[in-house]
Amino acid sequence: MNLTPTGDATMRFIVAALGAVLFLFVNSPAAEWQITQLDNGLKVMILESHQVPQVNISTTVKVGAKNESDFFDGATHFLDHLILFRGTEVMTGDELAAAMKKHGAYFNGYTSSDWTDFVITLPKENAEFAVKIHADMLFHSNFPATEMDKEKQAVLEEINISEDDPFSKAYRSSIDKLYGSRHPYSKNVLGTKENVISFPRDSIYTYYKRYYAPNNMTTVIVGDIDAAKALELVKKYFAGVPKGSVALDNYSPPPSRTKIDTIEIKKDIGQAYLLMMSIGPKADSPDQYALDLMATVLGDGESSRLWKKVRDELGLVYSVGFSFGTSKYEGTVSASATLDPAKMPEVEKAINLVLAGAKTGGFTEEELRKAKNKIKTNHYASLERGLDLADKYAEYDSFIGHEFVDNYPANIEKVTLAELNAAAQKYINTDSYVKTMVVPK
Repeated sequence: MNLTPTGDATMRFIVAALGAVLFLFVNSPAAEWQITQLDNGLKVMILESHQVPQVNISTTVKVGAKNESDFFDGATHFLDHLILFRGTEVMTGDELAAAMKKHGAYFNGYTSSDWTDFVITLPKENAEFAVKIHADMLFHSNFPATEMDKEKQAVLEEINISEDDPFSKAYRSSIDKLYGSRHPYSKNVLGTKENVISFPRDSIYTYYKRYYAPNNMTTVIVGDIDAAKALELVKKYFAGVPKGSVALDNYSPPPSRTKIDTIEIKKDIGQAYLLMMSIGPKADSPDQYALDLMATVLGDGESSRLWKKVRDELGLVYSVGFSFGTSKYEGTVSASATLDPAKMPEVEKAINLVLAGAKTGGFTEEELRKAKNKIKTNHYASLERGLDLADKYAEYDSFIGHEFVDNYPANIEKVTLAELNAAAQKYINTDSYVKTMVVPK
């Protein structure tokens, strides 16, 4: 979009004002979190927000693909499906869906390597239903064998879609090579078809009862509800659930890398995909803020260095980007592109030249300032909806602590140009990374 000088100034003012409003919403004394830990270990966070007559709940379970044994590879994601769609001890899956529809509820779940998340949002007058059904699904699902068989087909189709998608295939192949076989993130969240087909009901149920327990969870409620009333409802439906086993991570560091490891995947596609991935810092590393800024300058959108050089000036790619993925353990630092397969060598060389220039020549104060503004604006915008806010706090609390979300803008602002340049020297690798190419057959 082309803006006139007046339009550009107006847009900056609107964005700045939006950021200020959202920051006040999250951090002002009038909107303080009420944080409680129940006797059974459940952490409860409640934030009153009366702008919209809605209640949003997000519960994150501190169990992800990283906690699975080889036998249970894919079990956490499969459980996500079963809990959401296949009923509880008191209602079938169809009855559950009908009850959600009757109360105007949106509900969903997500599985990652680090955590599993379940959310529900609905009109405020149905708040008690939300808390009750949320607890029923989390603690009282029962997985009849016939229902499990139905859901296995849905998960198998999800695996097929992932394998057919060129970028998903490139990402998974890169992760496998980058982390090796012993790192917690070596597990595929979706699992394997063989495992999904063969999961026995009793083993899945035992896994569920062992780890899907309140002492492994954080429940966040945001919305138009009195905090004391919300806590009363949580105690009513959650407090009687006993503690379970703590899910332990079997951590092994990723293998060291001294060269470029190349993977080529051939698929029935017209354009090619390139992914160049290396290891980044853990979530608790102070370097992560500089990495977020570096990724913004190098590859976030049409104003980034990679886009302007490799796409606009050289015309080598259809799209190009650079990203940093945050995780509890080592994250990923990646450059990616979609391109004409005949230009693969040129594109890799051009990307590496841009990255090498950043590593040796550093960044500018202007680039740093723009990146800080962009990141903070995006952060504030991500907290605008009540469900997104609840979701973000619950997820981050599961592996680094909810304070991360509160402190993120200030920590971004603290990064100096010297720290940004030091991060580039430390984490940009142009001679040791995993290169995955998805090309036409």
